[in-house]
Amino acid sequence: MALGAFCSVAGNVSFECSGGSHVPWAATTFPIHSRMMNATDLNSHGGKPVGITIANDVWIGRQALIMPGVHIADGAIVAAGAIVTRDVPPYAIVGGVPAKLIRYRFSQDVIAKLLAIRWWEWSDEKIKQEAAFLTGPIELFIERHA
Repeated sequence: MALGAFCSVAGNVSFECSGGSHVPWAATTFPIHSRMMNATDLNSHGGKPVGITIANDVWIGRQALIMPGVHIADGAIVAAGAIVTRDVPPYAIVGGVPAKLIRYRFSQDVIAKLLAIRWWEWSDEKIKQEAAFLTGPIELFIERHA
């Protein structure tokens, strides 16, 4: 599992990193490849990698469950109690069981600018200097840094 910078993870969040695939169309639902054959890089049926990637500035709400192979992109928000089974786009807000897109935090234009600014790579000193803009209206932050 990889966790980016400036992420907020609430209590009782679970990350399912085992990679065990339970497939209803096979003769067994037991994850033979990951449990008996030491297959750790891909799930037992040739699917996507089982590692979880949480990018930068992500907020994950209480009691969310993040499933194997999921990538949660920069700036995303995962609602409390959500079960995330698919990748989450940048600055998306997802929730539900399974998690679905609720809306985006900002317009696609603002999202593109935020992704280009990459403020999470700034030095601690610069972040402190820009704190008022980082926590204020998004329009002022974009105007100052885009």
